Amino acid sequence: MNKSGLDLKMSFAIQLSLMGMLGLALLSSTQWARENISSNNSLFLFFLGVSPNIAAGYAMPLILASFVQKIVKNENKREAHKIYLFVSAFTTFGLIAWEFIQVNSKNLYFDTNDIIATFVGTFLAYISYRWLTKLKISKEHD
Repeated sequence: MNKSGLDLKMSFAIQLSLMGMLGLALLSSTQWARENISSNNSLFLFFLGVSPNIAAGYAMPLILASFVQKIVKNENKREAHKIYLFVSAFTTFGLIAWEFIQVNSKNLYFDTNDIIATFVGTFLAYISYRWLTKLKISKEHD
């Protein structure tokens, strides 16, 4: 049992994946909300517009990181952190590139708010990664 009172017996890879799946759940619930909730509230509509980007920015680096052994094993914490930052930058670059591809599309819509939302999601993923890392370190010292 660690200081937070949680007994985390699952692997670090699974913990990263589960955190990333929270982003996928947000993505799914956003799609459901768009189809089933009608609202004129501009703040709600704004959130529905940007939440897929927040969700993707959050989910992608955590899930991808769960497959990278140097992050998962976390034997060299500094190296694992650098590799996580690379994975995070890679996924963020891909998501932002997708936004720019939409500039020339007739069916898709380019929105600068989506780029900002992607950065917000990536930042939230980084906070989650750091939190999980601290839990893992705390567990190792118990």
